[in-house]
Amino acid sequence: MELGLAHEYFSVHGGAERVVDVLHAMWPRAPVYTFFHDRDAYGALSGWTLRTSFLQQLPIGHGAHRVLLPLYPRAARSLRVPADTDVVLTSTSAFIKGISLGERTVHVAYCHSPTRYLWDWSERYLEEEVPAPLRGLVRKLLIRLRKDDRAFADRVDRWIANSAVVQRRIATYYGAPSEVVNPPIEVDEFVPAPTRGDFWVCMPSRLVAYKRADIAVNAFNEVGMRLIVVGDGRERTALERIARENVTFAGRVSRETVRELLGAARGLVFPTEDDFGMVCAEALASGAPVVALARGGAREIVLHGENGLLVEAPEPQAFAVAIRQAERTGFDPARVRESARRFDRPVFEERIRAIVDDAVTNRR
Repeated sequence: MELGLAHEYFSVHGGAERVVDVLHAMWPRAPVYTFFHDRDAYGALSGWTLRTSFLQQLPIGHGAHRVLLPLYPRAARSLRVPADTDVVLTSTSAFIKGISLGERTVHVAYCHSPTRYLWDWSERYLEEEVPAPLRGLVRKLLIRLRKDDRAFADRVDRWIANSAVVQRRIATYYGAPSEVVNPPIEVDEFVPAPTRGDFWVCMPSRLVAYKRADIAVNAFNEVGMRLIVVGDGRERTALERIARENVTFAGRVSRETVRELLGAARGLVFPTEDDFGMVCAEALASGAPVVALARGGAREIVLHGENGLLVEAPEPQAFAVAIRQAERTGFDPARVRESARRFDRPVFEERIRAIVDDAVTNRR
């Protein structure tokens, strides 16, 4: 079977990129179609056969790729997959699903989210990401891009959603059914420390407004326990101004340090609404309970009262109450860790292979 992979672009390491790493390990000889690879920011992709679009020739470093948004649909159409390719598996949250395919090629899309800045988060995107004088112009652009996004979605033969909440959003915005396969977690790479430390962690990776790290900071201002915030971004200065001495900002750290912190932490606080929230599953694999907002993918990961607590209101006071309750509960690290097994990498690989094989067989 001739298979190709596709992913929007490689500029930062996030949850979606960890999924692509696993997909590439499953099919290491597959070409990977992408808009661009920011080698300086992302690092080398040794052994990968990359097929980049014309955007690779444009300035893409230091976040400059954000201004290329109007060109993404055209870049997707410019990526042409050989006609003898049996199946293309795209990792998508935006326009790469518009890649040009031959008539016989089956298109399977692993969806991290329908394009959020075009659909349910468009107004938030305008408010948080676009300067006020440009919002009217960008709003019109988003309307046009929404038509492209839906047209591209209509060409997908088989949808895979990374969570039940994304499954519902695929149905709402694209009118398509999908199967849920949660992202893979390398459970055995996360090892609980013999004794837990005296701190909690918050790991939004990017300190931007919608991640709501301010809720975690203010909650721990009230609780008084140590909190280590991992990540960096434009909200960091504002967060440091409101934080008390018990809150520490670690900035960006290596994956090894993430594993060490999760292994020793008393728990993870997750105040954001995310499509899945891989760090929540990684915390569980480390034996650390999770106190999370009861929205988005966290509802599928956190079993209230068993491996953590779900908080109904995105408010510091509510999180402070839950953190104190988690401390009193004393979750068993072994049971917490076992609850992460349903997200283990072999489970993901088996499901993905079965769906891809079935999609190709049934299409023919």
